[in-house]
Amino acid sequence: MAFSQIIRRTQIPEPCNFCETDANVNWKCVQCNTLMCEQCKIIHLKLQTSITHDINYVKRSEAKIEKEHTTIYDNIPCHIHRSKLNCMFCRTCDYLVCPECIIASHKKHDLDSIDIVYNERMNTLKELASGFSKAITLCEIEDSKVKDFKTKYNKCFNESVQKVYQQEQMIKDEVSKYHEYAKALRDQLENEKKRIEHSITYKERQNENIKETLLNKQSKLQEVLESNHAKQVLKFSAHSECSAKDIPDLSFRDFLKQTKEFIPIKLKIATNLFGSLHKTKLPKGLPQVNLYVIKSYTTDQKMVYRVLLIDDTTACISNHMTTFLHKINIDDTTKAVKDMSVNVNDMSITSSNDVLLSLSDGFDVCLLTTKTGEIKPFLSVPSMIPLGIHFTKQNEVIFGVRERRGVNYNLTDKSCRKIIIFGMDGKQKQSYEYDKHKQRLFTFPAKIKSNVNRDILVIDKTSYKAGKVVVLDREGQIKWTYQGNPQIYSEDKLFNPTDIVTTSVGLVIVSDVINHALHVLSREGDLLICKIMKDQGITYPVSLNIDSKGQLWVGCYSGNEQRTDAKLHVVKMSLNPN
Repeated sequence: MAFSQIIRRTQIPEPCNFCETDANVNWKCVQCNTLMCEQCKIIHLKLQTSITHDINYVKRSEAKIEKEHTTIYDNIPCHIHRSKLNCMFCRTCDYLVCPECIIASHKKHDLDSIDIVYNERMNTLKELASGFSKAITLCEIEDSKVKDFKTKYNKCFNESVQKVYQQEQMIKDEVSKYHEYAKALRDQLENEKKRIEHSITYKERQNENIKETLLNKQSKLQEVLESNHAKQVLKFSAHSECSAKDIPDLSFRDFLKQTKEFIPIKLKIATNLFGSLHKTKLPKGLPQVNLYVIKSYTTDQKMVYRVLLIDDTTACISNHMTTFLHKINIDDTTKAVKDMSVNVNDMSITSSNDVLLSLSDGFDVCLLTTKTGEIKPFLSVPSMIPLGIHFTKQNEVIFGVRERRGVNYNLTDKSCRKIIIFGMDGKQKQSYEYDKHKQRLFTFPAKIKSNVNRDILVIDKTSYKAGKVVVLDREGQIKWTYQGNPQIYSEDKLFNPTDIVTTSVGLVIVSDVINHALHVLSREGDLLICKIMKDQGITYPVSLNIDSKGQLWVGCYSGNEQRTDAKLHVVKMSLNPN
């Protein structure tokens, strides 16, 4: 099924790679991966080095796109035998070799094809790039914590100094000697401030240096990733210009949450009459979150009910109004490459890049093998219908279920609404239905995720138009719940969560379809932002997913049963200090 394009790029014909003219550029050398005009084609086939090359006819309008997506494997000159082209990669020596190199000194070495080694190294570099991206994000969060601490401390400092002055003014007419005592207290506060500011300055400089180093290395790595030449990738990897060990451990390191606060009291001796400095906790602050759309696509569906990123260029989307699961390629546009006849309720990607499917019209959890497209049964719970499904980093399968003959949101004594945890061996490990007070945990567990603490996050639908977020610990007890931001709700627009994701640093993002909103929560359940996204073109957000770059993908409903132009948006998220 084809997808319409939201972004239509004007194709500028590629000029001849030899004479650089635009006339009759309709030929391409397969071995050299170059485009040429009619005259240069004739010359190219007469050269001794290219007399056996294959020249193919290509449409001029397709030339630029084809060149952009082609990686050069077989036109790399040997650095020893200049007249020869490299044909293999020697894993033993870790460099490219030509036929003469192989005969001369690499006969019994571990040889492999260039494209295989290139793809391996490219995947490694992509993982490294992802690591740099996460490290930079952590660095920015750490910097946010420093600034947040600085703001809270200055506020506490100013309030304490002000209290000292107020207390001094109150008693200065009675006992003049407390002027000196007040000065001593202010001096102590000033010394404390200098110590704290020194710590803040040191931390700011340290974060700045780390971030600058990471950005420089990331920039070099990005140049290699964007190159279409295998030599640069292999050379970069072979010389180890940067590796995973260059990414520092930037886990959260909290500041001391205590400083000195002035507490005025009235007693007989000097310190007790005037007051003294005591330790106090700094006020709690939360970072501010910014959300902004960086890219949008238009599909030919009524709704992107579920979206799942397989890799940087491939995704699966489903629409529960139809019986199709669509595998699409993503570039400047989206293009369907495979349609599968299956009605998907929810899906989650495994560690092997296969996809677990919870089916709306069946009673099984199925496994989609992405390489072959084969769908086969994986897990089944007798007498139960699977709902939301999630694959954890600990290789566990968590899914919600309800009884087969029940009504979605009407509970009876015979209703069974719970989540179940299985291992990949198909053995049940745990299930949660009631809390320690024998109260039901769920009405309809529609979506499930886990976070960095291994907590289980569930979207529990209480009606067709309303729901809540329930977070359980691994003992099955509720840690916190979130029922939306009351400032934006009315009788006609309740909190209607439809999907949930967690970031690498523990933030929780919830889509709110009726209110066109995205809710971002801390890992403790504090609301950081509830943002109406209509002004950025996001209406009726239904599904969420996070890619390897930490970008949020939002699938939407078209808004009308007759329309087939549902949007798919890419959202960038940034954190600022409070």
